[in-house]
Amino acid sequence: MRRIWRFGSIASLALALAAPASAQAPRGPADPEGAVVSELVVQAKEPGPPWWRVSNGTSTVYILALPDGAIPPGVTWDRSVLERRLSGASAAIGSPGLTAGLRDLPAILRLRAQLKSKAAMEAGLAPALAARYAADAGRGGKAADRFSHWQPMAAGAFLLRESHGHWQPVEPQVRGLARRHGLRMTSSARYRAMPLAQAAMASMTPAAQAACLGWALDDVEAGDAAARRAAEGWARGDVAAALTAPRGFDRCLLILAGGAELWDRISQDDAEAIAGALKTPGHAVAVVGLRRLVAEKGVIARLEAMGLRVKGPGEG
Repeated sequence: MRRIWRFGSIASLALALAAPASAQAPRGPADPEGAVVSELVVQAKEPGPPWWRVSNGTSTVYILALPDGAIPPGVTWDRSVLERRLSGASAAIGSPGLTAGLRDLPAILRLRAQLKSKAAMEAGLAPALAARYAADAGRGGKAADRFSHWQPMAAGAFLLRESHGHWQPVEPQVRGLARRHGLRMTSSARYRAMPLAQAAMASMTPAAQAACLGWALDDVEAGDAAARRAAEGWARGDVAAALTAPRGFDRCLLILAGGAELWDRISQDDAEAIAGALKTPGHAVAVVGLRRLVAEKGVIARLEAMGLRVKGPGEG
């Protein structure tokens, strides 16, 4: 039996990876999602979030752009376009998934053990970073040392997840609506989790641990307001506003071995899954992270490189 975990952004995979290694400073990470195609930063004409669509004359795939991360409580979005496009769709394509089976259990347990810190995690941090962490972890009267037995990267990830505890990711909502329309959303690709984790672990140094913690604290300290404005922008189809969501921790995976290559692989697999769905007459629905769609080497650019015409949300 194999279990599948799906991820819509590179940060979600980073939550699973951490291990101590030699003290080497991480190189500045390339950010494949940092540069976007300006022509794709538009205001949607249809109600709700931004959609793109690609067609070959006999088939169309409608692509719903997912926001960066989950959306805060109180942010609602118009599902009417999604409902209409799910009706009669031949397929629903979701984010790639990570797979692991029973034979991977010993390695998974070893990974978990390596996520732990024998000494108090803060003791190995630079004083300024330790002070930041203590202040952020202690907000609201909480025990500032509750994650001290984890490695810095894991502690930062847990603190960030805790700060977004009641936020809701969009893809599971789409998956539920697809089931109501008789569709089983399939992953655009599946990757074996353990080889990815083991490659990342080989490059996880104390300096990388500290960098990842710092980026997580950047996102925590940005507060809810910036993320809420971005989520509200996404909900009304304002691509420029949606792209302002804090995303410091996204850089964490990029400093690990294979991080940039994984982003490239995900983007290519998404594009190929969408192009493959065009072989079936009619229409299908796909979901792809907004930044991965509109990046200069993102999914839309790859679809156009295949000779496909992609229309955006500003075209009606």
